[in-house]
Amino acid sequence: MEFLESFTGLTLPWWGWAIVLLSGAGVGIAKAALPGSGILVTALMVMALPARMGVAAMLPMMLVGSVVSVKKYWRFTDRKQLTVLVSSALLGLGAGYLILRNTSNEQLKPVIGVMILLMLAFQQGNEYLRRRRGAGSAGESGQSVAPALTMVFGALAGMGTGMANAGSPIISLYLLMAGLPKLPFLGTSTAFFFVMDFLKIPMYLSLGMLTGQVLRVSLLTLPSLIPGMWLAFWMAGRIPQGVFVRLIQVLTAVAAIKLLM
Repeated sequence: MEFLESFTGLTLPWWGWAIVLLSGAGVGIAKAALPGSGILVTALMVMALPARMGVAAMLPMMLVGSVVSVKKYWRFTDRKQLTVLVSSALLGLGAGYLILRNTSNEQLKPVIGVMILLMLAFQQGNEYLRRRRGAGSAGESGQSVAPALTMVFGALAGMGTGMANAGSPIISLYLLMAGLPKLPFLGTSTAFFFVMDFLKIPMYLSLGMLTGQVLRVSLLTLPSLIPGMWLAFWMAGRIPQGVFVRLIQVLTAVAAIKLLM
């Protein structure tokens, strides 16, 4: 504990350090096997650290995961969908910037809690739509989505990822509505967050969120990232996905409610 405190200049309880040191594993699981579960990591990091620091400290992890993922799936990206989504997401990033600039750490925690609960609602909508379409139609592509709706989803995803690294459920629901098959779905989603994560660098720098202290905290999270991805691959063949998804959703909801208290 003494080394961690001297290295970061932070004094945290044991559970706070546990969250920081294991958060990379959580992001690795989200990137490798369970998109959307990263919002649990956000909720826990904001519980353990000041809100802005918790959000900003995740960015290096997200960048590493995005680079690995986009390298694997880039050739499957639907570039037309990506262009429209990124264009509208810029509006959401702007809204997220204004919220972050005008709220204190204590005010930001319940805002992030509400945002995470909304993301969970989007996840439920995603699952409902997937069940309704059924396995037989899941690969039908080229479905038309109204341009206005695309703009709304893109803006919400931009705001969610800018404020709390929590835009994945929105993008997943949109791409499912658009009827993208599995590989274009993964390619477009990973490319979207690759772009968003890099755009957040100047945004967080402008807000003074990427300080030397934050980067030292981030450095502590990185060693568990790759083991987390390996763990995700191991779990994928041994734990029923439905059980794991429900567990993540329950834990995320509990953490989000804690931020509101």
